[in-house]
Amino acid sequence: MQVGQWRDGWFVVPYHVLFRDIDAFGHVNNAVFFTYFEWGRTQLWFELSGGQRGATDIGFIVARAECDFKKQIGLEPIEVWTRVGEMRNSSLDFETEIRLADGTLAATGKVVVVFYDWAQRSKVSIPEEIRAKVRKAFGPSC
Repeated sequence: MQVGQWRDGWFVVPYHVLFRDIDAFGHVNNAVFFTYFEWGRTQLWFELSGGQRGATDIGFIVARAECDFKKQIGLEPIEVWTRVGEMRNSSLDFETEIRLADGTLAATGKVVVVFYDWAQRSKVSIPEEIRAKVRKAFGPSC
């Protein structure tokens, strides 16, 4: 089951802000934006990996996450736009934009992930199969 769609070089997934995401000030709490990043990143990963959906099928761990907040979000539909930026030996960057229904940019972010062998509990090089899929989706400059 595909949740998102490709649009202008990004993988875009819809999301409707939940009541639990809203804080006492009536807008999405800043920490929740990282959950939205995770939603987009996970759906993109499922798309690239051919639909594997088990917890250990996600072969990476988060090493760094950053967010620039542009606009408050309320209890409304949003879209999570995700793409792969730079790809290195054992890590890559997921770039994300959170957009309101009218296209207004609400936040931008980057999450650096490190590929990880769950059995060995250590980082590993990005598998060639994944490199090929990333390059096919986002171009040879990755």
